Amino acid sequence: MGSYNDFFTGSATIAGALVGLLFVALSVQPERNHDRHSLEHRAVAGTAFTALVDALFVSLIGLQPGAGLQYGAIVFGAFGLLASVNLSRRLWTNRHKVQLTQRWSTFMGFIIIVYAAQLISGLIPMNEAGEAGRATTFIYIMFAMGIARAWELLGMQRDHSSLIDQVRGTLTHSRPHPEPEPGDPGDPPAAGGANAGGANAGGANAGGANAG
Repeated sequence: MGSYNDFFTGSATIAGALVGLLFVALSVQPERNHDRHSLEHRAVAGTAFTALVDALFVSLIGLQPGAGLQYGAIVFGAFGLLASVNLSRRLWTNRHKVQLTQRWSTFMGFIIIVYAAQLISGLIPMNEAGEAGRATTFIYIMFAMGIARAWELLGMQRDHSSLIDQVRGTLTHSRPHPEPEPGDPGDPPAAGGANAGGANAGGANAGGANAG
């Protein structure tokens, strides 16, 4: 367990900072609680907060003497599972009354599976090293879920696209476009230019005939 102390210390610090930033983001955008998407925004905020709190407290449990990561996985897995199921039920009940994104069920289904896996893994006895390794895996997953849901919550995406869609769009737009190759200086002039030159020459000949 001693080899994981630095990891748990760093993850607890990061999780605490992210939870604080999430509170600040919610407080500076109160208008989101009154728009037509308020139900889904509350669900996104709830899932982001739950994931970051899970990572925070599991990290703190890993730092305490005697560990207890197995009980932490059971408690916070059950808490996250119940909270996610409740949010999913509310979204499903109101899906015809409010406007929801098309992939809300996919996101919520994945989140429920993650918390169920955390709960089930906590019921499997392991030695201290195994518990620490399992806890680090779920901490990484919770960070990924919390940051992705917070990204969506803060409106940093357009047209309700996901974080993956935003990254894909950024890479696509940043791809350099081939520049057109310059024309060969020895190419003959365009046909229009030749015709215009011939017309001018014809005009000069006509002028000479009149003068004669």
